Amino acid sequence: MSSANYEPLPTDSSSPTYPPLPGPPYRQRRQKVQITPILILKYVLGACGSLVIFHCVIIGAFPNSSYTSYTTSGRNHQYDQAYASAAATAQDVLDRLDPSAGQPGTFFRDSFPLRTMLAFWELAEKEVKARGLDTCNGQLSRELVDAYHSSQLAYCVPPGQSLDTFTPDPIRNDTHSHSPHWNPEEGVEGTTIFCSPVHRSGFSKWWPYPAAPCVSKNLRVIPESERRFRAAGCDITDEGVKLNVEMGRERFLGSDTEKIDGEVDEAKCKERIERTLLIIGRQDQWNPFHVAEDLITTLVSVFIGVQTAPALIDSRVQLVFVEGYGMDSNHFTPLWDRMGAWAPRRLSLDPWTEGTCLTNAIHSVGAGASLLSAMGVGKSYSCASTITWAASHYYRHLFGLLPPSLSLPANLLESHHASDRPRRPINVMWLSRAKLDEYAQKHNDWSNWRDVRHITNEPELIKKFRTELENMCEGSLKSGEFGSTGCVYEDAQDIPESWSLTSPETISDEDPLPIRFAMIDPTVHALETQIHFVGHTTILVSSHGGALGLSLFLPPGDGTVIELQVENVAGNYHFEHMAKEMGHNYEVLNIRREVDVDQVWESLRRWIWKVSQSG
Repeated sequence: MSSANYEPLPTDSSSPTYPPLPGPPYRQRRQKVQITPILILKYVLGACGSLVIFHCVIIGAFPNSSYTSYTTSGRNHQYDQAYASAAATAQDVLDRLDPSAGQPGTFFRDSFPLRTMLAFWELAEKEVKARGLDTCNGQLSRELVDAYHSSQLAYCVPPGQSLDTFTPDPIRNDTHSHSPHWNPEEGVEGTTIFCSPVHRSGFSKWWPYPAAPCVSKNLRVIPESERRFRAAGCDITDEGVKLNVEMGRERFLGSDTEKIDGEVDEAKCKERIERTLLIIGRQDQWNPFHVAEDLITTLVSVFIGVQTAPALIDSRVQLVFVEGYGMDSNHFTPLWDRMGAWAPRRLSLDPWTEGTCLTNAIHSVGAGASLLSAMGVGKSYSCASTITWAASHYYRHLFGLLPPSLSLPANLLESHHASDRPRRPINVMWLSRAKLDEYAQKHNDWSNWRDVRHITNEPELIKKFRTELENMCEGSLKSGEFGSTGCVYEDAQDIPESWSLTSPETISDEDPLPIRFAMIDPTVHALETQIHFVGHTTILVSSHGGALGLSLFLPPGDGTVIELQVENVAGNYHFEHMAKEMGHNYEVLNIRREVDVDQVWESLRRWIWKVSQSG
């Protein structure tokens, strides 16, 4: 290559350029290596790395050698010292934590809710029986579930399959199972649907609406559709045809399912959801009373479903919500998210995809009445319900609130004398509507129904409670109303963490009886806070409104509800039904919008005394 044809590479303008060297490739002369601190460090690190590798190889190859024992003993000693020091520090930190703060960082999820619900139902039945409560011949208890189940029928079954017995698809609980998961080449059997109508039994014919919860297997979904499904490879039975007529305009799985031939593309499964799904149709997202109805109805659906398919009891479950049940403006997500091994699937946000098939599913009863309203909201009754009682136990359990029958010592529970039982604080809770009313007025959401229930002097009523409770306890030693030790007033508004009644807290005979007061407005508190406060309440006082639905979280058989009703609400027995079904004391006070604070205080004082005498 000549210098005339050479084109130098582009260079930085600040760098010098040189002409090419003539002749063969130029070999540079070896220069003398200069010893620098960086070079020394490089060789030292390389040598150390080699020694470390050699050390590890020797230990790995000869784990029992004297060399290994010698080298690791010193290291273990140093590790043990460091661990002991860290453990001592951690214990010191734990010792300084406030014990009333609860357990930090708890993540709770009930992977087997069907099994847990049944366990609490059995407990509820024992507790109701032990108290001798009237269940009105079980109209809202196990007998109702048995009546549903006695009318069980095969709605759609593959040819040759039994019309009497529902056999679930194989249940996969072990995610580490060596059995391979389903693949599309295997295909899927025909759909099976069994339903249990309420009106075919003479015992439950009084139920106000047609209702038919169902259990299915191998059901096909319809993409982008929240309620409708496809049944493939099955034939609708004669009883199924009759059920469609009986249900009328009430929706159930049969009316929401279209039958298709097994050969068409819609019948083919590309994916199977291999878990038990609990599909819930109607859900309220903000009114605590309607949410309580939904929560109780969910248990009813489960109890009926597992009678049809007992094998599902020990299966892992996921909830599926339809009808636009999303995450925004939903106050009760923290509750539903604790049920099932997986977070609930909300079809409005995560719709079905083409080719998805369900293995086993329980479809909620869904019809327009719940255990709290089935007998009519305008009719007063005092029937206990083991189902509502179990619902309270179950949903309280999701937030760590155990029944006294599980948390108190057995010897105390077996005592039939109130004087032998542990004395517990009496917690008086006022559920306020003030913030909700204020918000509605400011955001053009005010209505006549809100207006007639609005209490105009709530601050005066709250002040009356605090003043009289404090005065009552200051004079209790003299009056002897609460025994020789009297009572002591504690304002939980100032010390909220004092509200907890969890076991093993008891009060000795020498201690004054704590009587606490707190007020919360559900509008401004997270659900966990609401459940904590109501869950440890002894006497709940509030005006008629959805917030009283939180009484579902009072400890069953152990609470008192005082409901204030203005004239326009008279004759509405929603919350009396709730209280009586869970074995609570209940009193309704007829009030005006400007409350007679002396009237309400006298009722509260009377119930405080009754509760203190009952232990």
